[in-house]
Amino acid sequence: MSDRIPISIVTGFLGSGKTTLIAALLEQQAMQDTAIVVNEFGAVGIDDAVFAQTLDTDNVVLLANGCLCCAAGDDLAATIWALATRPRPPRRIVVETSGLAEPAPLLRRLMADPRLKQSTRLDAIVATVDAVNGLKNLEEQPVALRQCAVADRRLVTKVDLVDAAHVARLSNRLFALNRGASVAAVSRGAIDASVLFGAALYDERRGRSDLDRWLNLGDHRAGEPRRSRGVDIRFSCDEAHDPSVGAWLLEEFRPVDWEKLSPRLGAIITRYGDKLLRVKGVIWTLGDSRPLVVHGVQRLFHAPARLDRWTGAPTTSIVIIGDKGSADGVESIANALAEAAVSEPVASAYPEPLRAAAQTNGERAA
Repeated sequence: MSDRIPISIVTGFLGSGKTTLIAALLEQQAMQDTAIVVNEFGAVGIDDAVFAQTLDTDNVVLLANGCLCCAAGDDLAATIWALATRPRPPRRIVVETSGLAEPAPLLRRLMADPRLKQSTRLDAIVATVDAVNGLKNLEEQPVALRQCAVADRRLVTKVDLVDAAHVARLSNRLFALNRGASVAAVSRGAIDASVLFGAALYDERRGRSDLDRWLNLGDHRAGEPRRSRGVDIRFSCDEAHDPSVGAWLLEEFRPVDWEKLSPRLGAIITRYGDKLLRVKGVIWTLGDSRPLVVHGVQRLFHAPARLDRWTGAPTTSIVIIGDKGSADGVESIANALAEAAVSEPVASAYPEPLRAAAQTNGERAA
């Protein structure tokens, strides 16, 4: 992974400050040798001219023939491949989507290209949210909601135009949408690049994979679990309402039979894949002490990969970000985990306070 070029995607609804953010980031030393791919939904590009004031024009590429999740998807893969195969390739590639781009189809296109699998890796998805109109957009614009749900980092922009209470309400709404993705407030794109990027499984600073950082289990575990046949299910939102998008954490504390689980997962993904915007997790399997990593977008999944070792106690943990109607798919995955688990339970991987909370919750359910 260390030899692959990290790709960071900056998304966000119309007018949310994507260009301002990237332009400010390019002033930082850490962003040297970065290439920018700009998607303008129209024939005339503006953002590329802004970035060309900072970067060499060869490192700024405009895709102006449609939205990245639609017509320009193949052009995006070809463009990134051309950048990656230069005699002196960029150290990082940043893709700025149009404000109307659906994130899941874009991710699927990047994951599906066999050339990019060998030369690049997904580093972080960053979503910008306009502090002035963010709450309204989340309620009225489904694409804005999906952009923020799928992202690893959410930035509330233009905070100088509203009061602190309004920023707090928007931040709480974003956190409820997906507990595992950070939320930060910025003005005029002022944020350190090292804080913003680096959400991938591979940690460049440590030179190894980091499961805890990638899945952000601490934040996902903040909610009370609901026990289902031995599997913990946590839903990020208030279950009193029916959200358009939600995030779930499934955890099974017994090793599972991968030969039994794999075909079940395949069937579930085939049936519910269009609703599952992003799935990532680690699986504790029988017969192999190494963690098995899975990562997919809708119906497209990377081949499961083994890591060398666990960073903590072995536990199957799967994070699911789903569109409206995905709850049945989440329950099906939980049932598949329970049925593939060994009959004898093993010690819980919870820290002591969380284990007590889970046991108490299980007693209530009983």
